[in-house]
This record gives sequence, C-alpha cells and structure tokens, in this order.
Amino acid sequence: MKTTDTGTKAKTIVQALRQALIEEMTRDDRVVLLGEDIGIFGGAYRVTEGLLEMFGAERVRDTPISEI
Repeated sequence: MKTTDTGTKAKTIVQALRQALIEEMTRDDRVVLLGEDIGIFGGAYRVTEGLLEMFGAERVRDTPISEI
C-alpha cells in the first residue's frame, strides 16, 4: 500500500476485500466462507489467501465445481 498526499493509504480492490473479510471473520465467528478454490488456493484473485490458515477449515471451505 502507498500513502497518498492526503495521508490515507491507497489499496487495491483485492486488498480492501481481503481486509474486510478478515475484519468480519475476526469480529463474528459465525461468518463462514464457501467457494470454489478459496481455501488452499486462495481464490482466483487471491482474495482469500491465508484465510484458511487464519480461521481454519471449518470456516473457510472449498466447494466442488458443479457446472453441468
């Protein structure tokens, strides 16, 4: 992240989404993530990278590809 002229920190969308997920999962242990390749792989855009290790397999779950 880089600091802007106004003193705020600029973030990418991926960084902002990841931070929001971490904040909410820390705040509320009822929050669970389900999705294709979000666990070990960290998601297609790496938004969930590291969340499996942080919150465990009960709260970050890979789902099967179910295209027909």
